[in-house]
Amino acid sequence: MLLAIDTSAGQCAVALDTGASVVSRREDMTKGHAERLFPMIDAVLDEARAAPGAIARIAVCTGPGSFTGLRLGIAAARGLALGLGCEVVGVSRLEALAAEARHKAHGHPVAVALALRTDVAVVQCFATDGAPLGPPERVSTAALESVMPPLALRIGDVAELRSILPASLPDPAVIATLGAARTPGEPPAPLYLRDADAALPREAPPAILDA
Repeated sequence: MLLAIDTSAGQCAVALDTGASVVSRREDMTKGHAERLFPMIDAVLDEARAAPGAIARIAVCTGPGSFTGLRLGIAAARGLALGLGCEVVGVSRLEALAAEARHKAHGHPVAVALALRTDVAVVQCFATDGAPLGPPERVSTAALESVMPPLALRIGDVAELRSILPASLPDPAVIATLGAARTPGEPPAPLYLRDADAALPREAPPAILDA
């Protein structure tokens, strides 16, 4: 069995692929993932009447997305894999969205653009077979068209695009499908494509005096 996890953006989502069927849960949220993730995993296991020990692989969405959500999902996936003694692989949000939309591309490439700021996006383009045409790159929203292949299906949450996917959030079942085909390698790590929002303290830390 394969368990898929996504807490990278505005949802908490899991899917359990038993080989015979896929059971999934997803809830829209921007915070509170930590409280909902494990109850959702328990729920799909209960519905499938499966034990945690039957999980042979975990696939986790590596982003891009929120720093907190990415760290939570990846830490949970790696921790569960360690405890269960199973494989763990990463799937990016970009490739999951492209795979989900590919059947609507009618044989054309798929270009995924996700907003990092109002004027900056991350873009990755995929061939008709789903293979990436290059790595994710940061571009200004004004330059989106210049990096997208002609006739490509354009999807994403950038204002200049009209996405065909709700809020550009991947289906956890698609993450499961991609994760099943992935060759395990290095442990999954977050795909960070923007600087952290947190500001470093401006004052020096207090001096510690010896007694």
